[in-house]
Amino acid sequence: MNPVLWTFKQSPFAGKARAAFAEKGVTVELAEIHPTKRPQRFRDLTPPGRVPVLELGDGAPPIRESSIICEWLEEAYPEPPLWPADLALRGWARGQAKLLDDHLVADFFLGMRKLAFGKSANDPEDVVERLHRRLPRHWPALEAALAEHDGPWLCGEQLTFAELSGLPLAVRLPEWRPQLVPEATEYPRITAWMEELRSRPSAATIDQGAERVKE
Repeated sequence: MNPVLWTFKQSPFAGKARAAFAEKGVTVELAEIHPTKRPQRFRDLTPPGRVPVLELGDGAPPIRESSIICEWLEEAYPEPPLWPADLALRGWARGQAKLLDDHLVADFFLGMRKLAFGKSANDPEDVVERLHRRLPRHWPALEAALAEHDGPWLCGEQLTFAELSGLPLAVRLPEWRPQLVPEATEYPRITAWMEELRSRPSAATIDQGAERVKE
């Protein structure tokens, strides 16, 4: 059987995993959840209740968290490689992926989630604005990182999982909050990088959904 990826269309981390399968050319079936009505099967697979989760079948334990799913993909399907062979460069790229996941992507999408589904009881009134105001703080570091190597990607000519961490942001930011897009004259490398990401065939997976699994 093909592996099954439990996913939610608007989740950036599920989007990153979908894009990783596309970049590897590996077929995966999608099991779409409702964001607030998670089916029991899904809750059994992941007590934290977060997507994505990869179900391999044949009694294999589920694989949780997008970055760990990407590591499994790299080991199970090493071609094309999505981490550099050079260990120092690979470590640097992993750091860039974590920066994107933990800050830019997390802040933007958490703000959008609170807009869509409501704030928590202890959230300040301007929580969305606070989250989204954090994004510009990271543009200078990302612009500098893109200047480290000669090429369109963070590691130069090689696309890596770090790019896939940024892909949901590159697709959704201009769609959902164009006023937050970094200024092209101030951040030309980020602008070009995001344009290159949106031109990848795998960018279509950010809008990829499936029929929802019912209870």
